Amino acid sequence: MMLFQGNTSYLYAALVTSTVMFIAPAHSGPLRDLFKKDLKSIPDAAQLSQQERQSTQELNRAMQNETRGDNRKALSIHKSIVRDYPLSSAASTSQFKIGELYKITGKNNKAFDALQQFIENYTGSPFFNEALRYQYEIAKEGQTGDSKKMILGIIPRQTQTSDLLKWHGKIINNAPHSEYAPLSQFAIAQIYESEEKTSMAISAYQALVDKYPKHPKSAEAQFRIGAISKSEITRGSQDFGNITSARDAMEDVIVAYKDSQRADQARQALEQFNLIEADRLYEIGRFYEKQGQYRSAVVYYEKVLTFKASRHIADAKQRHASLLRKMTPPQTDNVES
Repeated sequence: MMLFQGNTSYLYAALVTSTVMFIAPAHSGPLRDLFKKDLKSIPDAAQLSQQERQSTQELNRAMQNETRGDNRKALSIHKSIVRDYPLSSAASTSQFKIGELYKITGKNNKAFDALQQFIENYTGSPFFNEALRYQYEIAKEGQTGDSKKMILGIIPRQTQTSDLLKWHGKIINNAPHSEYAPLSQFAIAQIYESEEKTSMAISAYQALVDKYPKHPKSAEAQFRIGAISKSEITRGSQDFGNITSARDAMEDVIVAYKDSQRADQARQALEQFNLIEADRLYEIGRFYEKQGQYRSAVVYYEKVLTFKASRHIADAKQRHASLLRKMTPPQTDNVES
């Protein structure tokens, strides 16, 4: 099936018009780079018209080969169009098709790079959003395992983490206000979290919340910030900053995303944080008591008493009272002689 059908005179007029618009900024940006060694080599109007005809014929030939299933031949023709007719209307379509064909054949690295070249050079193309979608699909496929590339025919081969981060970063830079930018930001955070780079994961999740606060993924990102801090606590971290960070994150979920599915889980997490904090406070109180630093011990036992659901509430109350008695000097009666 041919790419161009119908009124060929109308098509030619459209191609010429788009070419004129396309070549207007030839002295700046990517088009200038094509001729930076010799600006005199820029074709004149007659040459452009001839190139439009030739490139259109080649583009139709490439599409015919693709329709027949000969992707290798189609890819070769598309490459020659981009190389030989860089200012033609067909060049943008061919550059997009190069990325698409690489993607179809499972060559994701080449596909992403070809699509990136298309995005950088042809921002006004109607294929721009589709190119972004392809890039995101490539990055996500690499993140979960490329089913077309198997190790021993069983295990999906993972793409290098550095490539995944680079790809998602480029997607965000290519179109920061597109639907794929927040998804890529979330994916970056997931990658850092899976690599156990907790501080970087928290920063990436926070960037999503800050840049796209109304996006559906933001509630999940905010919750994960708290969950990561909580995991540090459960692994034995003695840093009270983790509890504070986790509590703040969960409170933000409840306030900012009260209608999300994570809100109830955030409330449950807050209750758990209270119990964890009470346990830590009790342990610190016991430490000071054993060291004979009764005043410090009393302070921490008092803090435990504010957590009514703590399993240490009764013991903390008893120890608090006992230490107060020890710290109170005995009173002596004044006997008149």
